[in-house]
Amino acid sequence: MIEPTGAVPEAPPAPAVPVTLLVWIDAEEAILVRWNGQARIERIASDVPPHHESTGHLRYDPLIRHGGGGLAQDRVERDRFGHLRAYLTEVAERIRPDEDVEILGPGTVREELARILRDADLRHGRQRTVVTTASRPLSERQLVARLRDRMGEPPPRQRPRRVG
Repeated sequence: MIEPTGAVPEAPPAPAVPVTLLVWIDAEEAILVRWNGQARIERIASDVPPHHESTGHLRYDPLIRHGGGGLAQDRVERDRFGHLRAYLTEVAERIRPDEDVEILGPGTVREELARILRDADLRHGRQRTVVTTASRPLSERQLVARLRDRMGEPPPRQRPRRVG
């Protein structure tokens, strides 16, 4: 929306959320970043098989009967979802109930993890903040800087070296 003065408003600031844990997740890996005076990083690899790739255009022989052999596509996807559910459960178990969480990631896996955490909180009568944000892959240093910023912890500053 353009302001009446013609100036374009700035992007809204990141929500002021009391985050104590930052999780970057996709179907291949989860990175958990905690801050307790210094960064603690935990990586969790997944065994979720990739999406079944399309094989392109197939020509069928009209003399061969269709519909036999091989795995059905829906069975392969069901197996993938089973692995994904187990992976997300493992990640959720590593998140303490007292931690406020921001979950970052490029796809819908982050939303599913947030749903698992919120459902567990509801079942156990707990209250905590769980926020999700779409994000491209971030390096460990970028994740640590983001968490420090969320916690109000200023980054360490160094004076530039003198040249000469």
